[in-house]
Amino acid sequence: MKSLVLYYSQKGSNRYLAEKIAQELQCDIEPIRPRVDALLLMIMGLHLGNKKLLHDVGSYDLIILCGPIWVEQFIAPFRFFVKSNFNSIKQLVFVTCCGSSYEQKDEKYGHGRVFNKVRELLKEKCTLCQAFPISLVLPADKKEDGELKMKTHLNDENFKGEIAERFEEFISGLKNYPSYRQVLDMA
Repeated sequence: MKSLVLYYSQKGSNRYLAEKIAQELQCDIEPIRPRVDALLLMIMGLHLGNKKLLHDVGSYDLIILCGPIWVEQFIAPFRFFVKSNFNSIKQLVFVTCCGSSYEQKDEKYGHGRVFNKVRELLKEKCTLCQAFPISLVLPADKKEDGELKMKTHLNDENFKGEIAERFEEFISGLKNYPSYRQVLDMA
């Protein structure tokens, strides 16, 4: 199966995750680059579009979209990408390194609520949404420390233990795609 990892990352954790996915799957990777990369504007929902991709989305069986969740939103560069490429997308997996834990996924700013929006937007084209909460790399007594979550970024030193185990399970599933579609979200 021919796959493409597309990512957006402000602080580096989602870029790190996207690069690991592309490396493990030995597939193409490309950043999504907004025409104007202004965080505040994007949080407010204002977006002037993305720069043209180098890769042809329609030539891939699977698009793996990797990026952050901000204020309970599927971020503007991704919404624009989906809207612009909807007819070319065959299947899509959404992956995020986020601040909400698995236990918080359905709370106000939880990733589960965003996953529902992604599934609603993409319908049957969205085959999986997967979260890798940053709290997975924090010590047990610091997992709820909001300030530490904001300061912590994925890297080779902290990508071990539970997050590495969940990542290996995720990658194993993608390598067995499309039968992996039958597996429940690990989110």
